[in-house]
Amino acid sequence: MEPLICTASTVGPTPLDSPSSVARLEAAAAARRAAASRGGLRIFLKFRTEVKKVDNAPNSLAALRSLFVDKFPEIKDKACFAVYVQHSTAHVWYEAERMEDVYHNAVLEAREKDAPSPKDLYLKDRSSSRRIDTGLFTDRMVFILVGLPARGKTYIGGKVCRYLNWLDLPTRVFNVGNYRRTKLGAKQDVNFFNPENEMGRTARLHMAVLALDDMFDWLGKGGRIGIFDATNTTKDRRQLLKSRCDDEGVQAVFIESICEDPAIIASNLKQVKASSPDFEGLPPEEAVQLFSHRVKLYEKAYQTIDKEEGLAYIKLFDVGRKIELENLPSSYLMGKIVFFLMNLHIIPRPIFLTRHGQSQDNENERLGGDSSLTTMGDKYAQALAGWISNRITPTNEDGTKRPAHLTVWTSTLIRAITTSQYIPKRKLHLKALDEIDAGLCTGMTYDEIAEKMPEEFAARAADKLRYRYPQGESYEDVIQVLYTTSKLLISFFSLMLIVI
Repeated sequence: MEPLICTASTVGPTPLDSPSSVARLEAAAAARRAAASRGGLRIFLKFRTEVKKVDNAPNSLAALRSLFVDKFPEIKDKACFAVYVQHSTAHVWYEAERMEDVYHNAVLEAREKDAPSPKDLYLKDRSSSRRIDTGLFTDRMVFILVGLPARGKTYIGGKVCRYLNWLDLPTRVFNVGNYRRTKLGAKQDVNFFNPENEMGRTARLHMAVLALDDMFDWLGKGGRIGIFDATNTTKDRRQLLKSRCDDEGVQAVFIESICEDPAIIASNLKQVKASSPDFEGLPPEEAVQLFSHRVKLYEKAYQTIDKEEGLAYIKLFDVGRKIELENLPSSYLMGKIVFFLMNLHIIPRPIFLTRHGQSQDNENERLGGDSSLTTMGDKYAQALAGWISNRITPTNEDGTKRPAHLTVWTSTLIRAITTSQYIPKRKLHLKALDEIDAGLCTGMTYDEIAEKMPEEFAARAADKLRYRYPQGESYEDVIQVLYTTSKLLISFFSLMLIVI
């Protein structure tokens, strides 16, 4: 079961038809007229990753399109692009249809038809020479799961897969059980899994080979990490897998999950019974009985990994209670994987994420700072406490409520700490959760930055992700800090509320 991730926040873009939004639009129009009376609007033109300042905006969209062509020689034809403008308060992009959409210090972007999305461009750039050569992004590797059924192998494989894809490493799980269900059908007699049943053993080996072939075909087409999910409980099977990896020139690392905790095994049995297509439609008691019988058949042939096999392996006991390492390759990637597995657990719990209530700097549209909440922000803090209380208080069998164990994380800023003030739980204030440091721009509005520091305004518009405020941070800096915090997060067993 995956953690439930919820968000609760009233702080965000104001609806465009709300009274406050209308007032802001009127204010923006007034600012536009005032700027025009001073000699013209200042705007910023963006094409791809380049931004150029224009002190006197033209008076028509046709002239604006011509200006884009003059400023950016790469644009050959005025008909091959559309002009988008960023809304002054909601910060969403929409196609400009009239000059009234253009305001003082507006950012306008020429978007080519059929151009790659910003996400595609970013991912392409991340795979280029910008990366530090640590071997993390070039090595191909296979993780081979080992263990009896109901020992958390599939859960571990799925978590590792999500983690590596989050690191921007193309990773995919190849589950032999799914191949068996697709090719042979889910409803197999329990004797099919008997190691003494030669026909069943041959059929299962055939499914494993099909999964292996698909995995190496995928790795040959650009995949980086394959996860081979099967029991692989015999030495002969593991040697076959290692030989195939050696032939393909791919490093193989075995991950064996050993469960000695009856509670974990019982929990896994129940989850498999509830979710596996193998037992669909069966009464719960019968499903558990059949699956337990299947496990006993696998136990007859089960051989745990030992050093004499000469494998690179990680042994996990009770999903992280203890870990053993042997012959692992020395690499940046393996260090990350080992740390991740050491902090992994299978206890599901919700993680609630929320922004802080409205602060005084929010109300004045100023960056950064450490101001207190407004009256509206305090009302949100009270509403958040009630919202959390209604959702995390467990109910006893007799209908009474009992306290839940909730851990609250906040940034070290006043607005985040006071947003959590009405929640009577232990709190942890983390510097790593602080908002981006705007450096010399702290306390300024975006209009003030455009007026006083137009080069910085243009640089931020060109690449918000990598732009670093003078004497401040970039979003990439924040991501690196949060990466470390996320590793701490996965090690917690309690319900979590994070206020940022």
